[in-house]
Amino acid sequence: MLGTRLTAEVRPPAVAGSFYPGERTALEREVKEFLAAGAPAGEVVALIAPHAGYVFSGATAGKTFATLAGRSVSRVVLLGPSHHASFRGGALPPAGVTAFATPLGTLPLDRAAVETLRHTPLFDGPPSAHAPEHCLEVELPFLQAALGEVPIVPVLVGSATDAPTVQELARGLSRVVGDGTVVVVSSDFTHHGSPYGYAPFAGERELGRRLVTIGRDTAERAAALDLRGFSQQIDVSGDTVCGARPISVLLALLSHAFAGSGRVVEVTTSGEVSGTWSQVVTYAGVVFSGRWQPWRDDPKEPQLGTLSSEEKTALLALARATLESHLVHDTSLARWFAAHPVTGNLAAKAGAFVTIHNRPEKARLEGRLRGCIGVIEAHEPLVDAVVHAAVSAAHDPRFPPLAREELPRVSLEISVLSPLRPVPDYDAIRLGIHGVLLTKGSRHALFLPQVATETGWDLPTFLSQLSLKAGLPPDAWRSGASFQVFTADVFGEPE
Repeated sequence: MLGTRLTAEVRPPAVAGSFYPGERTALEREVKEFLAAGAPAGEVVALIAPHAGYVFSGATAGKTFATLAGRSVSRVVLLGPSHHASFRGGALPPAGVTAFATPLGTLPLDRAAVETLRHTPLFDGPPSAHAPEHCLEVELPFLQAALGEVPIVPVLVGSATDAPTVQELARGLSRVVGDGTVVVVSSDFTHHGSPYGYAPFAGERELGRRLVTIGRDTAERAAALDLRGFSQQIDVSGDTVCGARPISVLLALLSHAFAGSGRVVEVTTSGEVSGTWSQVVTYAGVVFSGRWQPWRDDPKEPQLGTLSSEEKTALLALARATLESHLVHDTSLARWFAAHPVTGNLAAKAGAFVTIHNRPEKARLEGRLRGCIGVIEAHEPLVDAVVHAAVSAAHDPRFPPLAREELPRVSLEISVLSPLRPVPDYDAIRLGIHGVLLTKGSRHALFLPQVATETGWDLPTFLSQLSLKAGLPPDAWRSGASFQVFTADVFGEPE
């Protein structure tokens, strides 16, 4: 019988001599100097470290990896973003690869752990992505100097990885973490400058200070194991954290299979080394100390109840922080999550709308409504529904996009919706109490309960305007249309 013989392969270094010294003695000396600036930190089981050229990020990486000194480590799981291939999920090295090499020697793959993941859903990304990738490679000399010839499990996470996939990857990784396992996530933080397509602070005199503040506030959400706050801050602000997806996988893993805490080691920028601020990258080191535990499923979701005055105040502050982070690109949203635990009604699934009103002086010239968009069905927790509705309302297609300069001149209103229920006909609609969803054929449109109160329309006028909003003739509501109604808890900022 003919068979196929698998030969052992070593992945050679791809960026030795460019990102870090290509000669063994020079590399060993440089890495040890970086590590000497840090200190051991107890039972560190996971960390986030940068992956730029050592001249820029080596000092931050060294202080972060130094926390592992003295640890007895049996396996290191490496997670990083794929810079050369786009895919969803995780990518493992090619089946024949048995080790990764650097000028300091080789680190063997933990073949059993790799094979476990290879047979786990969503770890089927392209193995070829590993060949040119630098993000995991630049961490290896630090591991070699701090831990010796420790077995590794290299995983690249694709940029198309969505929130459900993040959770599934984390669950899969929980099968290969335990006592003696360290998880290392490789990521730089904000990439600022025209070459990166992200330069909201171009020309600022205190750019370095601003970027460090943004980096620290964002890294603090990771250190707090706050996956929602970390992800929302990046997604809403448009921040260019290249390893956002692998960091999210780590946070999901820690949230379900870890007991302990995290802390930010350091936040720096390349500009502090280069003196160049037209193209600058932020670096952060974060460590997590504690112990791995068996996977814990999420607790049962709370049911939406009556909102307290404190919850309403928090939600209005959330909508405002969302617009600030979205339009100004600051960390208002991260700071909101730092100050507000997402519990109770904030964590309950609910439909919600955010309405943007021009304040009176602006309203006299342009009208009161500036934008209103939301989610009807209760598909996501209220806190997420408000964030998504606020961003969408800022881009209501009926109006020009909201500009950052307008923020002081608008007020915000939130409507938290009850579940929809059908009514037999339009005579069952109670103006000022019911919001209405009209559907006819493929067309539909919705008015919130307060529309009737604010406009003073009677029922025929209300339904005619709703028909027009749906792109139908004004009398389309009289026959062949169906109606669903809901109530809303409506609250807003002072005018």
